[in-house]
Amino acid sequence: MKKSTRTPARRTRLRNDTRSLLRSRPLQGVLAVVAGLQVVAVAGGGAPQTPRTAPGLVRQAMAAPAVIQDPAAVARAPVKTAAKPAAAKKTKADTKLAQAEALAARYRKRGYRVSPALARQIHAAATANRIDPTVAFGLVRTESGFKNSATSPVGAVGLTQLMPSTARFIRRGVTRSDLRNPEVNLSIGFRYLRGLIEKYDGDTELALTAYNRGPGTVDRVLKRGGDPDNGYADMVLGRGKAHR
Repeated sequence: MKKSTRTPARRTRLRNDTRSLLRSRPLQGVLAVVAGLQVVAVAGGGAPQTPRTAPGLVRQAMAAPAVIQDPAAVARAPVKTAAKPAAAKKTKADTKLAQAEALAARYRKRGYRVSPALARQIHAAATANRIDPTVAFGLVRTESGFKNSATSPVGAVGLTQLMPSTARFIRRGVTRSDLRNPEVNLSIGFRYLRGLIEKYDGDTELALTAYNRGPGTVDRVLKRGGDPDNGYADMVLGRGKAHR
């Protein structure tokens, strides 16, 4: 039998190196995995696996990446969210454009000049204010015939025929010239209609009547038990004689 050629000093260095490796993070991760496998095996009714010898684990730990992560680093790591497919966004936009164009085409057949750009503006302002686009197109046709230059005898301006004083209740500081901007006019006009729809508990026809006659007049008629309907809502919704 051969005697060991290791000197006491060499054996001490080996023990120190082994302890250092056993305290290393990669080896701790490997030991944690081995212990977990043994627990799973016992819980599942199988025999626990015999752990490898320390030198074998040391060699594996030196080659394997660390499996224990720094909690702070994990917390700082950005969370990746699934991006919406570009095709889905494009489909939604295409659907809105198609709806706007279909409504515009309906009025073009009847002789109204509704450009694709104006159709998109009406549709966008309507959906932004939760107005049915069909109602929105009907209101613009009834009020101005899709003419931004329209002005009523009493001074109502633009596509939705807004009085400047009424428009200022919706947007402070707006001017008559501002109301010649189609986007501004549509935005304020449909926001005003949305407010009336909410005032009358979702009754769009009553809100349209108030848009035309004024909410004060409608309220007085309702208070005395009358019917404020004057046919305006039917015209906007395509049921009036002027719309046939």
